[in-house]
Amino acid sequence: MLTFIQRSPQVSLPALLDKLSKLNPRVEFAQTYPDEIQGAFESSADALQAALYASREQGFWVGIGVGELRIPRFAGALGTVSTNDCTGDALEFSRLAVEAARTGAPARGIAVSAHNRAVADMASGLTRLLYRVCSDRTEAEWRVVDLLVPGVRGQQRAVAQALGITTQAVSRTLMRSLWHEEQAARPAVLDLLNRLDAPSPPAI
Repeated sequence: MLTFIQRSPQVSLPALLDKLSKLNPRVEFAQTYPDEIQGAFESSADALQAALYASREQGFWVGIGVGELRIPRFAGALGTVSTNDCTGDALEFSRLAVEAARTGAPARGIAVSAHNRAVADMASGLTRLLYRVCSDRTEAEWRVVDLLVPGVRGQQRAVAQALGITTQAVSRTLMRSLWHEEQAARPAVLDLLNRLDAPSPPAI
């Protein structure tokens, strides 16, 4: 479960909602308060991508709650699930996480909460690094980064042609924006999130 709280009136909730809807959430994202939206994913990769969408220009506080999310069977079958229909500790963890994201000096920006606090703290630390990397990018850097597909070789020339710049300019942008470092760190974050989501072993 993810909770986003708007940090500045200059950033658009509808624009973020539109991006999140394209990631195929399990529970559709919806506005729960004037400055807040909530929803949920089954995939940790989609959850991380959603969190980093919200990091642009430090536009939103982000809380990631990992836990049980009970979805009403009838609403789930119809595909019309909202967070108001759901129960489970993922909701509480998401709320705790977004409140933690707003604390600190400087504010953390993003946090993860779950039953396993030690692993959640590790995930929070790594997601904070990625949040800071993404939030520090300029619009010019995002124009390059948005055209890249992770894992695809030889795409810098196509990106350069699409933007009317040189391949050297694309390469320098990727170095400045720490895009390669972001991609290298993502698997570690996903591993931690998946560990938090794994069922606990039975008691002996």
